[in-house]
Amino acid sequence: MKYTEIFKLKEMLEKANIPFEFIEHKDYRNGYQILYPVGGVQNICSVIEHGFSYGNRQNLLEIQGLMTKEEEEKTHDTVLGYLSAENVFERIQEHYQKQNSNDNNSAKDCQYDDKGE
Repeated sequence: MKYTEIFKLKEMLEKANIPFEFIEHKDYRNGYQILYPVGGVQNICSVIEHGFSYGNRQNLLEIQGLMTKEEEEKTHDTVLGYLSAENVFERIQEHYQKQNSNDNNSAKDCQYDDKGE
């Protein structure tokens, strides 16, 4: 198996009972994607690992969503690559816990809080 980091993330999400969708891309990308949904409607974070993702040669993940304001300003982009499964899991888990602890919060208002870990 060429990519293992995305399967590590998949297993972590399953163990934490965090809802997500797992997609295998058999087209030119030849890789995988995890969509982290809120209520099964709006995707808050897309995680990819395929031949064109940032970090694929190092077996690392690329995300769209759940970036800090600092990351967005630094990259001038809406995607961030070269991330470990643990780093992405922390982002998703933090959002999921905030979302479930206060149903009155809007998912759009929940931004990943980078604590430098």
